[in-house]
Amino acid sequence: MSGSTKVIILAGTAGTGKSTIGDYLLKHYKEKYSNIQFIEGDDLHPPKNVAKMSAGHPLNDDDRWEWLKTVAHKGAEKAKEGMIETKNEGVSVVACSSLKLKYRDLIRETEPNVTFYFLFLYASKETILYRLNQRRGHFMKSNMLESQFADLELPNVSQEKDCFIINMDGQTFEEIEDHVYSICDTYIL
Repeated sequence: MSGSTKVIILAGTAGTGKSTIGDYLLKHYKEKYSNIQFIEGDDLHPPKNVAKMSAGHPLNDDDRWEWLKTVAHKGAEKAKEGMIETKNEGVSVVACSSLKLKYRDLIRETEPNVTFYFLFLYASKETILYRLNQRRGHFMKSNMLESQFADLELPNVSQEKDCFIINMDGQTFEEIEDHVYSICDTYIL
């Protein structure tokens, strides 16, 4: 639809490859949406959240509310910037865990004139633990994985609008990437 503002949220637990997929989406759609921008949601955390996670303590709901509003505002802002220049559709891509329905609802409510699409990258705990243990220099530690899976509320895609689940278990990165592009091409862009 022409003249719309869209934000693609790459959701899921730590270690699912949200940032990597975000970079690939940017490159893939750059020709069609010259001003598409990627926002790393982790970079929007206030220092107290980063300090808490760096110390090995998971965030609770109260830690997340303002951060989620910032995610919504920044995603919308970047998409609208693209819309101003193209006079057509504005699109941004944001990596944000969005683990609970109430988090996704808050994002939608914070920017009600923007359409948010949630692409959930999902894999088993074993797969994610392996990936987290390979990571260096990130504040999310593998010992906090249990809290993320405890909080995880995968969307019921038949009831929660504009949500998609990409099951990563047993798939190559290329297969996951193709699945994401297919969803974007068919339903979003």
